[in-house]
Amino acid sequence: MVADMPNETSGERLLARRYRLVAHVGRGGMGTVWQAHDEVLGRDVAVKEVILPHGLTDEERAVQYKRTFREARTAARLGHPNVVTVYDVVEEDGRPWIIMELIPARSLDQVIKQEGPLDVRRTAEIGRQMLAALHAAHEAGVLHRDVKPSNVLVTDGPAGDRAVLTDFGIATASGDATLTQTGLVMGSPAYIAPERARGRTAGPASDLWSLGVTLYSMLHGRSPFERSEPMAALVAVISEDPDPPERAGRLAPVIEGLLRKNPDERMDAIEAGILLDEIVRQETVDTQRTLVVEVPPAERTDPPKPAEPPATGDPTDGSTRVTPVVADPGSAASWQTGQPTEPAPAAATGSPPARREGGGAIAGLSRNALVIGGIVLVLLVVIVSVVLASTKDNKPADKRGGAAPAKTSKTTKSSKSPSPSPSSAKPSETPKTSSPAAADVPPGWHVYKDSTGYSIAVPDGWSGPKHRSYSPSSVFFEPPDGPGYIQIDQAASANTSALKDWKDFEPTRRGSFPNYHRIKIAPVDQGEPVHDSTGEKAADWEWTYDSKGERLHALNRGFVMNGHGYAIVLVAPDKSWGKTLSDLAPLYQHFKAAP
Repeated sequence: MVADMPNETSGERLLARRYRLVAHVGRGGMGTVWQAHDEVLGRDVAVKEVILPHGLTDEERAVQYKRTFREARTAARLGHPNVVTVYDVVEEDGRPWIIMELIPARSLDQVIKQEGPLDVRRTAEIGRQMLAALHAAHEAGVLHRDVKPSNVLVTDGPAGDRAVLTDFGIATASGDATLTQTGLVMGSPAYIAPERARGRTAGPASDLWSLGVTLYSMLHGRSPFERSEPMAALVAVISEDPDPPERAGRLAPVIEGLLRKNPDERMDAIEAGILLDEIVRQETVDTQRTLVVEVPPAERTDPPKPAEPPATGDPTDGSTRVTPVVADPGSAASWQTGQPTEPAPAAATGSPPARREGGGAIAGLSRNALVIGGIVLVLLVVIVSVVLASTKDNKPADKRGGAAPAKTSKTTKSSKSPSPSPSSAKPSETPKTSSPAAADVPPGWHVYKDSTGYSIAVPDGWSGPKHRSYSPSSVFFEPPDGPGYIQIDQAASANTSALKDWKDFEPTRRGSFPNYHRIKIAPVDQGEPVHDSTGEKAADWEWTYDSKGERLHALNRGFVMNGHGYAIVLVAPDKSWGKTLSDLAPLYQHFKAAP
């Protein structure tokens, strides 16, 4: 038996003896969104009235309603800033009503229609927020199934756009054709993934395809698979390649990676997130806090050598904001100019340390500071030369008639502090010691000398150095067994405050780490290779998160030595963090900066 579609509700109805429907907010192929007033809590809310299309049997309709209940309740547990909050799900008239956060905003679809195609930076910023929402949902086992511009709300604020993804698992089609097959809502043909168009099982990669199409639409004003008929759109999705994204610029690799028809070959959320973060940093101009740095090739066998800032970037002043990158949700963090480093936090890190674009964990000094520093250095050289010339003949001689040797102080080898107990609730404590020469590394360690000039002690048995395309200024070392890694990043110059960088950057990157928990963002007032109680020359960003079923612990230390910005990121299992940090203390104690 085929059931009739229920009649739509009229206004002023009291739903579940609590939610008074006030006015229509939107209407789509799957129902109506109302503005309503919660008379219990005294707040305005949005109510989704789910109305399934004609042609479904009673059994199919019952299955769809049951799934809507289940997935709406799951979505209610997400609690992500880029996911619309689901407050409640109630049943009335034999069907579900979803009570959600009321967000006074335009849909992304409306933004595109009213303002035209968006620029690369804004597209990347909205895209990375959408990706953060999808990643959080996928980690919770929730699929969206209908990612498209009309299901994204965009609010304007002093800090820029906030993108909020709506209708997780509900697949509402606001104004777009929606296909069904035996009661299964498939989504919008111009945005659906090829595997779903073929009737195969959906997975996280299916949502990422739809994100790729949405990025294309933001830049070009329409989906590359948009056709006059739904079936023609499905055929295009399955068998046709999209037109090249001519307006994509730096976004081209992301869009092309997300639009690979084979889901097993499609770019994953981690790689896409890293690239989107980098694009936002590189496209953002900050003349006071950021220095343009060379973008090294994506793949190379040796880490890039520090280079003079190229005359590229925004034509107004040539500067580009540099930020941290996250290697992966279980990866190290790097930091940007003006922010800590991806995690810069995949991984994340930043004061000092300024980093080269493309990965690292360093922040950049302002151009004025560099100029002033150069002038001061020249004056000091002149003064010292004059003083030495005037005193050359008056120095006391030794018995051999030469100048008396200068007194030198002996370097004291540090002793290890007691190992902190393994806990994700207490900040890490690195032994407060001096930095002995790299040649004095303990047994079981060896010195890695980077071609850019710095050196660091590395435990024997760790594989590396490895270079990764998403962070070309970094080198990575991986343990012989178990998860984790060591990441060293660098930049030719450093920013004015590592501590401020981390505080500014953390809110934008914490969403990249499932079940993120911050332990501290604080100055390195005790520890190596640099300590500074103000946090200007050295600061730590420490946190824990979940990755592939294991709780990981990350420490992103940004610091300045010899005028260069560096970051050392350590990621290891949280359950053994205290012992790991103690065992790897030589990492910090034996680091030597480039001259």
